[in-house]
Amino acid sequence: MKKFISIMIITVMIFSTLALTACSGGSEDLSDSKYVGTWKCTALELKDESQALDHDYILVLNGDGTGQLSGDDGMNDITWELTKDGFRTKGDAKMKFKDDGDKIKTTILGASLVFEKQ
Repeated sequence: MKKFISIMIITVMIFSTLALTACSGGSEDLSDSKYVGTWKCTALELKDESQALDHDYILVLNGDGTGQLSGDDGMNDITWELTKDGFRTKGDAKMKFKDDGDKIKTTILGASLVFEKQ
């Protein structure tokens, strides 16, 4: 039951955070970035445990610094920029995505969401 509640809280936090980043068009040319493309959330890591997600969370990053995150709550527009160890969404609330080889990770409330490029 704790895992279910954690997943539900994380879901709400993801979409609340990304909704706040809202859609101002990106101005940086990111078309050569390895992050441009479609990323699917494949796992949720809680402390020492890892589990597959029952829901599809898809992150699409465009070369013009715009993108979308879609999931159970629909689609949210985002803007993004590169950082020294990955990238982050821009806006009032920021989410940092860390490069983990072929995967990217973001941490929300102590839980790490793992995305793989599709």
